[in-house]
Amino acid sequence: MNKEAEALQRCIGSPVEVMATGIGVKRSVPVLLRIFREARPSLLIFTGSVSQLEMTLHLSDIVMPREWCFENGLCAPCDAGLLKRLQAGGWPTVARGISLDRPLLKAAQRTSLFESTGAAVYDSVTAAVVRAAHTEGVPFLAPKIVSHTVGSGLTSFWNRLDRNIAPLGEYLGKLLEFLNSET
Repeated sequence: MNKEAEALQRCIGSPVEVMATGIGVKRSVPVLLRIFREARPSLLIFTGSVSQLEMTLHLSDIVMPREWCFENGLCAPCDAGLLKRLQAGGWPTVARGISLDRPLLKAAQRTSLFESTGAAVYDSVTAAVVRAAHTEGVPFLAPKIVSHTVGSGLTSFWNRLDRNIAPLGEYLGKLLEFLNSET
């Protein structure tokens, strides 16, 4: 986690604060709730890596889900105003991401979940973070980079993290520039 945050900070630079919240809901959500209550941010961009469900996605593709869902079907939207501005500016989005408590390694499992939920990607925590931000009234976006596909293996992305995370850093830099130019 810290290695990922440090790589992104090198790509983006300042005045953005990049921090690692920890892995999993039990670490990420309490850290963010503390931050929201101590110094409410004007915008939370909860980024990081995800695994592919939609088979047309490839390693290092960037996705911006409009909402994040739990497996039980409960969903929380990203900030509607920000999404509207991004879409008007030509920034592509996908319908949704989903948070699971287990990995899906087989193509048939991923395809089935994509077809039944419309979720293009999955991770273990973003739905809970989106819900917390939404509940706390913090504007929120969740651009992610695909770090695992059916054919990529579990470690290929992480073996060359600095090189592989660079597209996300570039995307975030352009995203922040766009958002700042629109205000």
